[in-house]
Amino acid sequence: MAVSIPKKLTDYYYSLSINKKITLSFTLALSMLIILLAVIAFRISSGILIDKAIENTAQNLKLVSEKLEIIFDNAENYSKIAITNKTIQEVMSEPQTTNQLENYNKYFAMQESLRNIVDSKTFVDALIVYDLHQTIYDSGSLGNIKNVSSFYFEKFASSMYGVEWKNTHDSNYLKENDSRNVISLFQKFNSAKTGVPLGLLQLSIDERYIANQYSNIDMGASGNIFIVNKNGIVASDTRKDRLYTSISNTDYFAWAIKDEGGKVFKMDGQNYLVVSRSYPRFDWVIIGIVPIYEITKDNRILTEKFIGIGALFVLAAVILTLLIAKSITSPLNVIKETIRDVQEGNLDVKLNIKSRDEIGALAKEFNKMVGNTKLLMNNIIEEQKQKREYELAVMQSQINPHFLYNTLESICGLADLKRNADVVKIVNQLAQFYRGVLSKGSAIITMEDEIVITQTYLEILKIRYGDQMTYTMDIDPVVYHYNTIKLLLQPIVENSIYHGLKNKRGKGHIAIQGRIKEDRLIISIRDNGVGIPKEKLDSIFCGRDVNQDNNKDKGGFGLKVTNERIKLYFGTEYGVEIHSVFGEGTVVTITLPTLETGGDLE
Repeated sequence: MAVSIPKKLTDYYYSLSINKKITLSFTLALSMLIILLAVIAFRISSGILIDKAIENTAQNLKLVSEKLEIIFDNAENYSKIAITNKTIQEVMSEPQTTNQLENYNKYFAMQESLRNIVDSKTFVDALIVYDLHQTIYDSGSLGNIKNVSSFYFEKFASSMYGVEWKNTHDSNYLKENDSRNVISLFQKFNSAKTGVPLGLLQLSIDERYIANQYSNIDMGASGNIFIVNKNGIVASDTRKDRLYTSISNTDYFAWAIKDEGGKVFKMDGQNYLVVSRSYPRFDWVIIGIVPIYEITKDNRILTEKFIGIGALFVLAAVILTLLIAKSITSPLNVIKETIRDVQEGNLDVKLNIKSRDEIGALAKEFNKMVGNTKLLMNNIIEEQKQKREYELAVMQSQINPHFLYNTLESICGLADLKRNADVVKIVNQLAQFYRGVLSKGSAIITMEDEIVITQTYLEILKIRYGDQMTYTMDIDPVVYHYNTIKLLLQPIVENSIYHGLKNKRGKGHIAIQGRIKEDRLIISIRDNGVGIPKEKLDSIFCGRDVNQDNNKDKGGFGLKVTNERIKLYFGTEYGVEIHSVFGEGTVVTITLPTLETGGDLE
């Protein structure tokens, strides 16, 4: 009767010497352990990396969505500015004439007004105005303009005001002798005096500007971000040859049009991570695609190294004798426990094995692997910090358009009152203010520049409010030499005026003081306004304003943003404090480190 193979192996095992038996058992057990550990570690770390990739890509898509919302909101605002422009209203309201000189002057005045709007808005590619008599006015540098107004005049005929966005399409004009792909806003407008329809405004945004909003996001060597409409047609892509192509027949489109988040799909024999986010304004879907092998590339390298080191260790273990087998058991248990700690998420562990044999080499490489993993996690945390900076920049950017809008209204009011000298003065102050705000694109400026920006802002408001508002500045000259973040004081001063002095009876006053106390820079802004109720004062730096539900009071916005920016740049020990007595006034105190000009804020 034939003897079974398992019985033969069992007999052979029992026939070996103790030394060989321990060596063989140790070799087999260690080999299985290393292989199992490599597989588990690869699967766990790959899953973590994919989850992090989904989270990071989703954050990037959210940032793209917020950027697009700002662009299109600004486009609608600038469209309103254009159709309410005094020159445009006057020219469009004038009756037709056959006088060529008069028509030329009208065309020149319209083009100059449109050009002035476009020149300061980098995202506006063209502004075109169509009147009711087939006359076309443009912002300059445009040629071969095709009149597309008839369709929209007919579409908006039954409505007082008509506004419609047109998805990505070929431009109906040439610019620099070239056509382009644009997203266009069409808006019907009427006479501000009589309400009689005057014409149609077309504002076009170059698709390349939209693509630039996400072109610098790292999606790996072959990954990318693009935008499709609800029909699966590509509306924006950094790869221009893919514009207007369809992805409706792909497996992931049916999922992306209905769901948000991330999911793995197999395409062309490879696995890809697809992350989607809807953009309801245009029924768009923003999609990010990255190959799985790129996400797990570093993980595969670490796993291969780990397996290679394990193979060397197993090879060395074969030649170990029974005498050293026992000494190996103890460090192996240490390694096993340390690996378990890493699996449980503890990346601060370290193997302190002093032996220089294979186990010591394994410990050294293991420490490198844990260090690399910890470095990767720290890099991810740093990326989250940068995203928070972008979010704060988006929040901060909401302050300037509000101030600019109010100032432009004041200029219009002064112009109507024929106060030309005040118009010139406020325009000069406004220009000086924005020169300071731009600061060559730097977020870090000196306190001297910040004081100048704030003083310019106050001078503009003095022109607006006249004798109803005064201010004083008591700044220690040494304060001017220290660094700060740009637009630190202006949002707080704006809060003091609009939520403190504006509702006060009698003359309002703001006092700004700057001192150095115990190696700290202390700036205080004091007003004699109406003050802040205690229940609202307690909630200003919380996540939710007490009046947020009815959307009537945004007084804590500038204070909260400023406080978060200070803590982000300088640390949690610095920030903003508020003391207020309702009915008497408010004091806002800012605490900063004393960083001299030329120092590194990062």
